[in-house]
Amino acid sequence: MEFRDKPMENLIRLQEKDICKNARALLLDGESIVGAYKTVRDQVIFTTHRIIMVDMQGVTGTRQQIFVLPYRKVLHFGIQTAGFGDPVQASQLTVCFADGHEAKFGFIGQQELFAVANAISRCIL
Repeated sequence: MEFRDKPMENLIRLQEKDICKNARALLLDGESIVGAYKTVRDQVIFTTHRIIMVDMQGVTGTRQQIFVLPYRKVLHFGIQTAGFGDPVQASQLTVCFADGHEAKFGFIGQQELFAVANAISRCIL
């Protein structure tokens, strides 16, 4: 997974108990999880302070590459909602950072999209 090259698509809600332990270990006191999602293997966790992206590698997924993207580095973000007749995977969040890169996340359902967008808004506005 390289967030600079391709979006994380078809994100499905993940139970907190299923978040990889290395990502959970990064949480700070007072930081809470807004939403956790997964692709087939990879995970993305939106907290009250940042985005944690986990790239599961290897056959068993025990090797992990973790990216931490703090909301304080977000310049702006955009959302695209699904329209009538659009495929299920039509809601998208694009987050643009101060260093010029952007991360894209495709959600199944708009409710998840707005929950994450509200969390980011609380931190950058």
